[in-house]
Amino acid sequence: MSDDADADAGADTDAVARAGATPTLPERVGAVVNPTAGDGEGRRLARTFAARYGDTVAREVTQGPGDVPRATRALAGDVDLLVSVGGDGTLREVASALYAWSEETGGDPPPLFVVPAGRGNSVYRHLYGDTDWRELAARLGEGVVGRPLELTAVETEPPTEARYSVLGVTVGLFRHALDGAERFRALPGPLAYLLGTATATLFADPVAVRVGRADERLFAGEARLVAVGGGRYRGGTTRLLPDSRPGDGRLHALVLEPVGGREALAIARAARNGDHLDHSAVHHFTGGTFDVRAGAGTGAASGTLPAEIDGTPLPDLTDLHCEVVPEALSVAYPAAVAQGGR
Repeated sequence: MSDDADADAGADTDAVARAGATPTLPERVGAVVNPTAGDGEGRRLARTFAARYGDTVAREVTQGPGDVPRATRALAGDVDLLVSVGGDGTLREVASALYAWSEETGGDPPPLFVVPAGRGNSVYRHLYGDTDWRELAARLGEGVVGRPLELTAVETEPPTEARYSVLGVTVGLFRHALDGAERFRALPGPLAYLLGTATATLFADPVAVRVGRADERLFAGEARLVAVGGGRYRGGTTRLLPDSRPGDGRLHALVLEPVGGREALAIARAARNGDHLDHSAVHHFTGGTFDVRAGAGTGAASGTLPAEIDGTPLPDLTDLHCEVVPEALSVAYPAAVAQGGR
């Protein structure tokens, strides 16, 4: 494991100890598989997981857009460990469906493990650092510890189907980056996203927003980026919310004001190491709820919010409300890793 992953594991082990988590041996393992993830490698990655895990894995392969909730519910009550094979968007759908299933049935949701197969895989890095997923998969059979994971409950105007998020919601830069990445689809996913982000950083227009917490106005004006959620990373490598940790039970919000192109690139470079929060154009807040409204209180026309959720574009919004759901789910870690082993 990397130094960063070791540090994160140490912090999260404290949370496990407080929660009284004890290792278990999963007897029934299931995987929700997005076959189009990883440039069509989803099925192969699921087979690799099963081989590394060393036991039988029940697989629900999604049949198309919108099928992840069905696949998740088909496994939720019958497995002790649920694996999401796909990107950040697939994991969001799995986590949302699993939490909804738990709320509706009163059942205990199985802990989640992630096989990263997307363009950014930001959730995987938030949860597991730089450790190769194959290494972790091979050790899950020795015993599993579940660590708490909060979700972000999302309400939008106009309403959308996206109700919960693992990473969070952003307005501005990263939505424009997704749009830009579509123009580079012929390139490998991570490179397309990198180019899309660079293009958006230099050329995308700022957005007039009001950001608040309950009745408190935190920011009103033009912003290049607004981010609200619990995920540390964006784009797989950018530590956008560097103080966030899985299971910390709170939301983190960030506002980046417009700056010149050279300064924007400098902030982007600093963000790769999480060193951008002290910049005068960056505002950072924590709390249980946040509201983002287009234009309100800024002197601008109401306008819209170009937004995305866990790497999936949303229709343009006028209002966005985010609220933390503490300990909504749990994430599976090999017991030896959770207890500080190698």
